[in-house]
Amino acid sequence: MAIRNAALGFSFGAVAAHWLPAAVLSLWACWLCAGVAIAPAPRVRVLGAALVGLGWGALHGLDALDRRIEPVCAEASVTGRIAGLPSEDHSRGTATRRFVFAPDSATCELRGPLRLMWLDGPSLRSGERWSLRVRLKSPRAGANVHGFDVEAWFARDKLAATGYVVHGRRLGASARVVHPFGAVRQELRDGLARLPLVHGGVLAALTLGDKGAIPRDKVDLYRRTGTMHLLVISGLHVGVVTALGFMAGRAVGAITTLPSRATGVVSALVLTSAYVVIAGGGLSLVRAFAMSLAGMVALLAGRSSAPSAAFAFALAVVLAIDPMAPLSSGFWLSFGAVAVLLGFFVPRPRRRSWLISAVVAQLAIATMFVPATTGITGLVHPLGIGVNLVAVPAVTLLLVPLALAGVALIATPVGPWLLTAADFVVQVLETVLGSADRIAPIYVASQDGWLAWIVVTAAVGLTPTSRLARALLVSTAAMVLLLPRPALPWGHLDVTVLDVGQGTAVLVETANHTLVYDTGPMFPSGRDTGTGVVLPAVRGRGWPRIDRLVLSHGDVDHVGGARSVLAGMTVGEVLAGERVPGIEAQPCQARSGWQWDGVSFTVLSPADDHRFTGNNASCVVLIEAGLQRVLLTGDIEAIVEYRLEVPPVDVLLVPHHGSATSSTRALVAATRPKFAIVAAGFDNHFGHPHPRVVARYRDQRSHIVSTGVSGAVRWRSTDAMSVTVQRCAESPYWRSAAAGPRSSAVRCRWQATNH
Repeated sequence: MAIRNAALGFSFGAVAAHWLPAAVLSLWACWLCAGVAIAPAPRVRVLGAALVGLGWGALHGLDALDRRIEPVCAEASVTGRIAGLPSEDHSRGTATRRFVFAPDSATCELRGPLRLMWLDGPSLRSGERWSLRVRLKSPRAGANVHGFDVEAWFARDKLAATGYVVHGRRLGASARVVHPFGAVRQELRDGLARLPLVHGGVLAALTLGDKGAIPRDKVDLYRRTGTMHLLVISGLHVGVVTALGFMAGRAVGAITTLPSRATGVVSALVLTSAYVVIAGGGLSLVRAFAMSLAGMVALLAGRSSAPSAAFAFALAVVLAIDPMAPLSSGFWLSFGAVAVLLGFFVPRPRRRSWLISAVVAQLAIATMFVPATTGITGLVHPLGIGVNLVAVPAVTLLLVPLALAGVALIATPVGPWLLTAADFVVQVLETVLGSADRIAPIYVASQDGWLAWIVVTAAVGLTPTSRLARALLVSTAAMVLLLPRPALPWGHLDVTVLDVGQGTAVLVETANHTLVYDTGPMFPSGRDTGTGVVLPAVRGRGWPRIDRLVLSHGDVDHVGGARSVLAGMTVGEVLAGERVPGIEAQPCQARSGWQWDGVSFTVLSPADDHRFTGNNASCVVLIEAGLQRVLLTGDIEAIVEYRLEVPPVDVLLVPHHGSATSSTRALVAATRPKFAIVAAGFDNHFGHPHPRVVARYRDQRSHIVSTGVSGAVRWRSTDAMSVTVQRCAESPYWRSAAAGPRSSAVRCRWQATNH
């Protein structure tokens, strides 16, 4: 009991460290020393363990920041090896290779791995040594309320930099460093690739942990149907391997003079540890291995291990080995699923058949994780629980055993047959998912943290047996599906300039309507901010559709995500300042406009008879909510600015990202914005916003807020004298560093002064 409580205390401290301000993290040595000092005292042992966990987590959190490169390391020559399995993407006709590179030497100081991309590069293999010329930047991504937190992912892996390869040279065999497990994983993946499998990527993910092998459209299918957890290696795999290893060891002991129980335990642990390493050592694998280790040790000692003690032991082991694990959603889903099973079944010892127990277990997990997965993906499928009741047994009883056995025997004639059978199971499974996918998922607003409370309440509701607890569970599930989106008052306006890097995307909301102005860039890899930023922002606010999409002009940093937005959500009407290839749109015309919910929208440019193309064809929109005004300007330059007749505004989207060719003195003096918002990338090579432009706005006493430094910027007409920014002092430590590992963050709230 004491060891279990100490393990839980350590785990609590290690998890809590990642949600404390950076200033508190810097005291990691004090937490560690205090914890070690008071841990021997029985009455405060749990507190001591919690302080040790807090110091351990804080130490590694700061270490992740310290590993980030300095600006002088923007371009470097590096020598090292490819870590893990590289991924390839041929979806857009260009071979895009992504991989993690572990540098041994470099022309500048590198203190961690690099996540690199190589366009049209050669074929890469795990463990190979290369000499590369790379262009790097500090691990940084857009800071928005909704969507995947890429920077947390970077911090979790303690990356030194991200970047791309300019050119490289594979080093000879004499300089090669042998990494046996990486070589084995590479050989197994190559063996899968040589077989005529339709779903080889899914099988590689299930057996080798190679999630990058799954095509993006399949990932979206599993995500929409609430079965994304089926694509990753789970603790079930480890349990199957442990059981097989134990039975094989006991069989060896039965035909020899070796003690059968000890032989079974040793065989199980050796086989399981080898599998965990070859499969990539993911969080769920380490957790399952730790729990298997606890069970095997208890079995060897002739004692029964309490499930809660094994859970606490596994949790503490994972956090001791990988204290950055709480930054991964897999950590919460993996341990959360086990916690639900323990909480549901341990207090309810009932005699049931194995089939009934399996169905009840799946219902318990599915019911609990409706709010949990909704918080991660932003959606819930109406048939999600039913689909899982079919898919989980199919994966558990058929797909996993066939795939694991097939990979283990891939060098024999039997292996390909087993893998072909597993491939057929995946085909049947995806047919079922495709049928379910005909029903659209329900997108749920984030409610600014309410989902987290709903998850906790649902978890509490699963544990007791009282009718009150069951009623509480039903009510929380209903809240997830039925909680209404907070509505704006009539005649008011909510504007969010999203952080899409060097590009523009703006979400405009009224009481009952929504407008998206530009959709951000598309990247050479084929990814775009329409999928990664715009759609999560709209769905996260609870909007089922976009009433109007305005594409200012045809530059890729403004329309790169447009196709993804149109494919991912119903859009009422599309306006464009100039023709955008592949997108049907009505032309923006000056003096046209519309009204929504007491808010007026007026197009100021381009004129009907204009001959502009590119930047100066941008659709300029003035939005008026009572006495408050917002002006969205696209990339217009001086020649168009001189023609505009604009009133003073509260918020101005600074033209052309703050370029020196825009923001003339005439426009700045006419608009006199309280807030001049620059949509630009952090440390962009264009130098946006230009110092002269910044000086002009400051002369008008305007607040200059750049998304590159501040993240997404939000202004509401109900509080017209202030804006809030996403990247600020209250942000998580991995996001609050605005320019470097230890720089001070910007203010969270910018208050304007009366002009």
